[in-house]
Amino acid sequence: MRAHPRQNTIASVRRERGLTIIIGYKLIKGGLWLVFAVLLIVLMQMGIGDEIQGIADHVRHHSGAWSLELADMLVRASTRRGLWTLFVALIADGSLTLVEAWALIRGHWWGPWLVVVATGSLLPFEIIALVRHPHVSRALLFAVNLLIVWYLGRKALREHRARVSHPGSAER
Repeated sequence: MRAHPRQNTIASVRRERGLTIIIGYKLIKGGLWLVFAVLLIVLMQMGIGDEIQGIADHVRHHSGAWSLELADMLVRASTRRGLWTLFVALIADGSLTLVEAWALIRGHWWGPWLVVVATGSLLPFEIIALVRHPHVSRALLFAVNLLIVWYLGRKALREHRARVSHPGSAER
């Protein structure tokens, strides 16, 4: 008996351009967040909290209204607890983002759903942040995430319908 060859090997899968872009985005973002987390730990060991506090004090006393907000953010982040919170958030988000990319690369049926749920669940918070502090970068980030949710949600529904109409097809 001959072994049945796998129908979908990584090398032979041809992905839609949109999916390839999303995978690239997820890999870059997840990798950067983990690099930033490691960098943060190194900087914390070098005493960055005290440095940030000094920068925040300088910004607070020598600048305009927009930079007061920046100074307050720096002060909140410069506490040991704030830096550890940032570290944990970077590790968690970076890891989840890399798992999302891995699931999409491997072609798991649940991969698009994971991205839709993880990304879509944060959209209300992005809307609140955008309303409270309107900024072009926030609007762009919201639009990109909304586009990812829409695209992968549509793709996942199409694939689900195809699996239901052809129940004998192999699922991962």
